Amino acid sequence: MNSVKGCAECHRLSESYEKATMAWFRLEGNLRIAEYGRDEASVLALVRELAATGEQRDSLRSAIARHQSETHPKASTASGHSRP
Repeated sequence: MNSVKGCAECHRLSESYEKATMAWFRLEGNLRIAEYGRDEASVLALVRELAATGEQRDSLRSAIARHQSETHPKASTASGHSRP
């Protein structure tokens, strides 16, 4: 994420996105293990958690883009990236 130095909201959103991303990677790893072990109950539960975490990441990406375009429009266009 392109955060503006000193912006508390940029920091909060970035930190939340990083935590959600790390959770997503952990779930992905656990899903692979459950699939390898043919643990159907765990696979189903992990697929649901993974979907929810993916939705959370999407929501945070949207919030980041919205915040940058509304609060830091010059910073979001300076990098040439419209999406973090």
